[in-house]
Amino acid sequence: MPSPSFNLRLWFAIGSLGTILVICAAAALWLNSYLTESLISRESQVSQEFLEAIVAVNGAAMFTDDGAKTPHQSPALLDFATHTLNIPGILRVNIYATTRRILWSTESKIVGQTFVDNEELDRALTGEIVASMSYLNNDNKAEHVALGNVDHFIEAYMPLRGGAGRGPVAAVMEFYRLPLRLDETLERGRLAIWTGAIAAAALLFGVLYWIVQRGARIIEGQQRQMSLIEAFAAVGQMASAVAHSLRNPMASIRSSAELWQGQLPADSRHVADDIMRDVDRMDSYVRDLLAYARPESYDPRPVDPIKVLGVVVDKHRRAAMRNGVTITVTDGCSGTARVKADDRLLEQALTTIVTNAIEAMSDVGQLAITVTAGAGGKTVRIEVADTGRGIAPDVLQRVSAAYFTTKPGGLGLGLVLTRGIIDRFGGTLSLASTSGVGTTVSLELPAA
Repeated sequence: MPSPSFNLRLWFAIGSLGTILVICAAAALWLNSYLTESLISRESQVSQEFLEAIVAVNGAAMFTDDGAKTPHQSPALLDFATHTLNIPGILRVNIYATTRRILWSTESKIVGQTFVDNEELDRALTGEIVASMSYLNNDNKAEHVALGNVDHFIEAYMPLRGGAGRGPVAAVMEFYRLPLRLDETLERGRLAIWTGAIAAAALLFGVLYWIVQRGARIIEGQQRQMSLIEAFAAVGQMASAVAHSLRNPMASIRSSAELWQGQLPADSRHVADDIMRDVDRMDSYVRDLLAYARPESYDPRPVDPIKVLGVVVDKHRRAAMRNGVTITVTDGCSGTARVKADDRLLEQALTTIVTNAIEAMSDVGQLAITVTAGAGGKTVRIEVADTGRGIAPDVLQRVSAAYFTTKPGGLGLGLVLTRGIIDRFGGTLSLASTSGVGTTVSLELPAA
């Protein structure tokens, strides 16, 4: 059982989208954390400068721990504490001496207590501001007492130095405050970060997927070309064998039929006609196989498409009359149109298109051929429109494939050969069809 083919687009979409989302989410989380820490740190620095200015006025001696069971609270310390309570959003203030004992607190029951196991306090005593966003549901600190109906707050340990902020650490103030305006700033920052991350992920994924999609199409096109080359090689060998084995016998059969036709009564000559017609049809199949397998070289030069169309229409006028088809050729370029092509190969391509159109109209029909200038005068457009039975949408996608045909006796090479000729000219061939209405074949050829 053959293994399933690797779907490059699907696996790239899954792998790249997952990777991009993880990277962008991680970057957004890191930026969000960095923004929060930076804003809290900056706000704490401003608060520290304000409080150290008060310490410089009141004196750092107010933070002296006298060792008494209930620390002495000097008027200067009480004045300092009053100023701290004026900071917007303050929930609680604890003032530690350098001995790690609380000298003053908004929670009077913890005044005089010493908290030894407190990493943030240790860092603050070395002169470092320690500030973070805390959440009560994750709170397990012994010095915390219920702070009321709040879910998160800023907790900061702020070293207070004497000598206008240039002396040694004289005390540490721990405060808890509501974020207030900071929450709004953080919310806007988070929105901007996540919006940017999502937009960056979408843009990056879109660009990468477009590159892979384009690459996959190129690879698929190259694979199709390789398949065609392999098919050409096989068909070339087969066509040579067919031409060598069949052409001589077919020539003998046709010659015999012509001689026999002269000996038959008038009312029986149609039998010989049928034989010669079938031999000619088989010979055309051989020529198509050879042309398909071994494209002829050509020398591109200016060709008058109207002149070539005149030759093609003259050859098919009888067939058109038998099918009740009226052919009209309209020159929209007033005889000035010239295409860069080979007249013999262009005639072969147009012959296939006109033949298919006539055969699609078994009863009365119209075959309209128009020649017009393309966009900017750089191309010439030839449209062959019939009023035949049309092509079903599912069949329309397959009519250009090699060996696909809806004709009982066809080989399925005519349109493929025609498209190959037009491609060699540097032009394009397109089909448009509606069942029961008709089919239009459009050729866009470079102008000479």
